[in-house]
Amino acid sequence: MKRLLVFGLALGAVVCSMRAASATPAFAARTGISCDACHNSMRNVNDLGETFARNGYRLPNLGDRGRPVVGVRGQFAYTSEPDPSGMPKVVLDEVEVFVSGRVNREVSYFVQPYLVDGGAPGSMREAWVQYTTNGSLRGAPVRFTAGAITLPLPVDPETFRQTNQHYAIFDQTVGANPFNLIDPHNAVSLGVGNEVRGTSLTTALVQGHDQHSGLANAGTDRMVYLQHAMGGLTFAAYSYDGKRDAGTVRDEFHRHALAMNAYRGRWALETLLQTGYDSSPNGDGEGIASSGGYAQLRYRFDSATFGIVRYDGVADTSGSFERSLTVGATRRIGKGLRLGAEDVIRHGERTTHEFHATLGFGVTNSKVGSSAY
Repeated sequence: MKRLLVFGLALGAVVCSMRAASATPAFAARTGISCDACHNSMRNVNDLGETFARNGYRLPNLGDRGRPVVGVRGQFAYTSEPDPSGMPKVVLDEVEVFVSGRVNREVSYFVQPYLVDGGAPGSMREAWVQYTTNGSLRGAPVRFTAGAITLPLPVDPETFRQTNQHYAIFDQTVGANPFNLIDPHNAVSLGVGNEVRGTSLTTALVQGHDQHSGLANAGTDRMVYLQHAMGGLTFAAYSYDGKRDAGTVRDEFHRHALAMNAYRGRWALETLLQTGYDSSPNGDGEGIASSGGYAQLRYRFDSATFGIVRYDGVADTSGSFERSLTVGATRRIGKGLRLGAEDVIRHGERTTHEFHATLGFGVTNSKVGSSAY
């Protein structure tokens, strides 16, 4: 973790020397449309981004003639390492469909099933309805969301992950407890504040159940996410508390994290440090502490090309650990097409050196076209 902290501070020194940008990626997280839809580069906001801001940071109907946005996107992927399950090195890795729109000024919705995920049949990623007030709490909007949601995190761990390599901390499980932060969960959440400027707070009551785990519902988990955004800087903290029945002794666990994101000029820096503790993840009454995080730096060379470097690390007191360094680049090669390549050096039970290549595709009825994918 010392290496991760030093790496993050070094990247921070580079990024903080740059000129601040004017927004954070709230629109992308809300709509299912990539950041490029609103930003010609990380420096400039286009007409669509300005419309989003003027609309009180609400989800507009961006489809042709005001219709909801309907899109399909996915990717083919190649990896140089053999797959443990025997899957070929080249696969149709992902296909997802999404529908996002607005019933009226206050009510919006988002549905995103994965038809293919990881080269295998997928499942529902998100399906929620959101009600947003018109600044009823001291001028701040209030958001009530219900359904299958992605947990509120400083970066989206799946849809807008700009590498084929996953964030290790969001995939991390401890012992036999299947909980992780990347999977969607059935929940109701209440948020207040502007997600783009100033302070915002989101609280969630989450069903204590994990997809495909085979474990019974263990009640209701709780999550609190606090964020403060000012110019191109975003500071965030979250706390997740839950219970799981993985054996004869119930596991009571928590995850606490601090994060900082900086968006300045063509640069973007995202960092996170998380700690956790499980009282009995293997159902035997023995506790395990865990920790991890990441530091990543992105640079946009032009409107079609960006590079990325990320260092990931996770560990726990049972002896489980993983470290990885990912260096990659992506280029848009046509309308709705992007080509990506990355090199991953991973240290865990064994050291591997992997090469990943992806060909992404997307099509949508959005007014901004499918080039954002």
